[in-house]
Amino acid sequence: MSLNNTFKNKLLAGQRQLGGWSLSGSSTIAEALAHLDYDYLVLDLEHGPSNTQDLLQLLRAVEQTATQPVVRMASHDPIAIKQALDLGAMNLYFPFVENVAEAEAIVQAAFYPPAGRRGFAKMHRASRYGIRATYVEEANDAICLMAQLESPEALMQAVDIGKVPGISAVFIGPGDLSAALGLHGQVNHPEVRQLAADTVARCREAGIAVGTVMPSPADAVWAFKVGFSYVSIANDVANLLSKCREQLADARQGLGEAL
Repeated sequence: MSLNNTFKNKLLAGQRQLGGWSLSGSSTIAEALAHLDYDYLVLDLEHGPSNTQDLLQLLRAVEQTATQPVVRMASHDPIAIKQALDLGAMNLYFPFVENVAEAEAIVQAAFYPPAGRRGFAKMHRASRYGIRATYVEEANDAICLMAQLESPEALMQAVDIGKVPGISAVFIGPGDLSAALGLHGQVNHPEVRQLAADTVARCREAGIAVGTVMPSPADAVWAFKVGFSYVSIANDVANLLSKCREQLADARQGLGEAL
């Protein structure tokens, strides 16, 4: 029962990966999305309602499929990191990483000694309750830590952050980046796109993979074309509302004055 993190393997091999995003916190929706054959599915603990106990059910829902779960943590809290890893999460996003010191602290919290300070326990879900006997020896190599860069200042340090030992990739958060530029929610604004594209170019030259999330398939295609390695499309709540809004408008138009 050795660890095999296919998401990280593809990331380090330079393969493109197309992901989904689950904001709802529903394990049923996460399970359904995972069966759609995304390369990975982000389970959002930062802006969604999910907590650590919910994460257990979300992981169980996704892990029965070929889609790889990626957990967006709510913070850099070492206890929360330890709990997510002990539950079996292997791919973690971290919001608002602003500098090298913060990235180094994340690695310290996530890695077992001597590379870090993650607390040891033999009996947890990640080790399959002790049945996966080699978990501790394999965990540091299998875990994939990704630093979210969400301000112009952080993007300027993208290469230095991405080179921190233990950080596998960086992630550009377009929503918060647009807000930091005074363009709240305008993720496709030319200024936002240019800053993101410039950062991707510098990171690719340094051999650092960069990911993001885009609101539409067309935007995801743009992201891949400028060099992003892994891209999620929208999220389950946004997609649900979009489809329901479309159906509601179509029904009202068809009913006309009869409504």
